[in-house]
Amino acid sequence: MEPEDATVTDKLELRAVIGLTRGLPLADLEGLTVGAIHTHRNLVEKADQLFQALPEDYKSGAAVGGAQHIAYIEACMDMHAQMSVVNTLVDILGYIPKVCVN
Repeated sequence: MEPEDATVTDKLELRAVIGLTRGLPLADLEGLTVGAIHTHRNLVEKADQLFQALPEDYKSGAAVGGAQHIAYIEACMDMHAQMSVVNTLVDILGYIPKVCVN
């Protein structure tokens, strides 16, 4: 199959997270989920800071590459990977837990 033929699905589950959390009490699962949400928020902030520090031509997409741009890309990959963890935990938990702003 060619990449352009690949179908993007709306749902991504991390089987490792499902297996690791199997049998956990609800309170423990909720605590893990809240912690994962906090981690994701921190990663969003880091990626945003790195984006804001990029020169304008990088922000617009006119320029690419280099150490500063790669650091931003890596931060975005970390942020998106963590979002997959959060989504999987929320699916397992069955609801979005209340999370403090700070």
